[in-house]
Amino acid sequence: MTKGAPSPGMLDRLRESLPSHRFSGASSRINHKQIEFLGSLIDSAGIVDKIEEWQDLDRKKRGPGGRPRVASTRTVLILLLVLSTENNALLATRLAVVAAERLGGKSRRYLGITAGRTHRQWYFPLWRALKRTIAAIDPQPGQRRKFPTPEEIEEVIRQREADGAETKQERLDWVCNQLIEATLRLIPTEFQQNWNGDVTTDATVIAAYGKRGAPWGSKRGAIEYDAGWYLRTANHEVPEDHKKAKKAVFGWDVTLAMQANFEPGTSPGHPLMIAGMGMTVPGRDLIETGRCILESIVERDHPIGRAAGDRGYAASAKPEDYQIPLRRLGYKIFTDYRDDQLGKKEGYAGAIQVEGAFYCPSMPKKLVEATIDYRAGVIDPTTWRLRIKERRQYMLRAKEKPDAAGRVPMMCPARGPGATANCPLASGGCGKADDAKTTIYNPPAENKRDSICTNSSSVSFPIEAAAKFIQEVPYGSPEWSKVYATDRNTIEGQNGFLKDGSNEAIGDGTRRRIRGYAGQYLLIAVLVVTGNLRKLQAFRDEMLEGSEDHRRVRQERKLAARERRRNKKDRIAPWDNFAQRQRAERDAVARAADPPAT
Repeated sequence: MTKGAPSPGMLDRLRESLPSHRFSGASSRINHKQIEFLGSLIDSAGIVDKIEEWQDLDRKKRGPGGRPRVASTRTVLILLLVLSTENNALLATRLAVVAAERLGGKSRRYLGITAGRTHRQWYFPLWRALKRTIAAIDPQPGQRRKFPTPEEIEEVIRQREADGAETKQERLDWVCNQLIEATLRLIPTEFQQNWNGDVTTDATVIAAYGKRGAPWGSKRGAIEYDAGWYLRTANHEVPEDHKKAKKAVFGWDVTLAMQANFEPGTSPGHPLMIAGMGMTVPGRDLIETGRCILESIVERDHPIGRAAGDRGYAASAKPEDYQIPLRRLGYKIFTDYRDDQLGKKEGYAGAIQVEGAFYCPSMPKKLVEATIDYRAGVIDPTTWRLRIKERRQYMLRAKEKPDAAGRVPMMCPARGPGATANCPLASGGCGKADDAKTTIYNPPAENKRDSICTNSSSVSFPIEAAAKFIQEVPYGSPEWSKVYATDRNTIEGQNGFLKDGSNEAIGDGTRRRIRGYAGQYLLIAVLVVTGNLRKLQAFRDEMLEGSEDHRRVRQERKLAARERRRNKKDRIAPWDNFAQRQRAERDAVARAADPPAT
């Protein structure tokens, strides 16, 4: 049979045999209240006017524009939110279907779009509107239709720098965080004031759309040459040989800063939502991105509390890049440490620093090396916690709050009200025995004493003093353990929440089919906004469902179940001794394979 153009009769039969309405994919009419709600969200973010201002500024540099615009920046941003809030893929074809078939007359007028176009006729106007929006905030423009040569990539990067890539990066970060800020403003003040500014930060990898990386054996780069590889072994370590990686993702790291509960183990009294975000190549600029997000949160007039993060942040940062700037803002840092960061470190004014806190230089070695011994399997968890508790007797105390420059007057543990130790250097002799105080029998020799031992009142510690490992709450203490575990679980849970394939699915590149860093960043921000709206809706439903007593009982039941899980003897928490557990498991396997002779 020869294929040719279908006859009019064939087309009539096709038309008659199938429904005239859209029978595959979402086709329902979108409620105008939803359009108005999402429109007000975009308007309150204040990003449309800014983007159009930047477009005008950039247009003056390039010359006059072309044909009149059919779809605006505001329209395309609202339609993106329409798709994301119904868990639809963020595709230009889906935008076109919404504009052509799923809006009522009132919604079309609200969005400034005309009737009479088919979804095919809406495709390019909406696609061009999206590309114009991205162009104004794109620090990494470039053609992505083929695998480029290294020389072509170098030329693109050179041209970007000449076109003001740094300025456009600032624009992009601002737009995405303003979208998030608009969702935070939806929380009524009565509930928002329950947030004390505590945040927990983490990066999660998201895949780029399309072919992963560059072809094997080729000297050309990837189509998405601004993305990078995320490689991890089974132990979540970066492999020396990429062939040994158990997880390999080509894409970007999305850094998220999430609101945390001020009192872990209780109901927060407000929805825990994402407060800021950034996006980088995996393994690059993690510290700077985390710091800039928290600075953005402060610039948006939010309160300042604690800042928790895994070892990729404070434990890996230079103090001048992370710890000092955050502490100057007023944040209290919560972090874990690598094995090589445990035990005695350089202190200040004669005091030693052990895992973030300052102690008397005469603190016993078994207490100084408590965490080292625990991770090595020399002592059990109970002994470790007891030794962490004993450390408090030797810990320096702050006499006052930090001043404007971040300086803190610190007191020897044997001096002043609330002293926890007896020391011959502080009292001229150990005096009467006091069961509540620890007696120090081996103070530093006279030629080795510094001001913490010789000053009768206190010593001013500048913010730069041993800033690398500083923590306000003693590492390993019950308070630290509870806060750090809760904050880490909160952000890890949020990563899973946003990657859930039945909802935002931010890790699925096929649901955001657009090339380029800026386009991906913007679409991820739209999905994060939708995740915040989902959190807020769940909070509203929970608060409005049932009586106060009913909510209290339900919350107590949740907290009790969480406490039971936390107290399970075989539970592995983020800071537990994995090496000890793995060694015990290997020994058990070896014994089973080669039982002792009887």
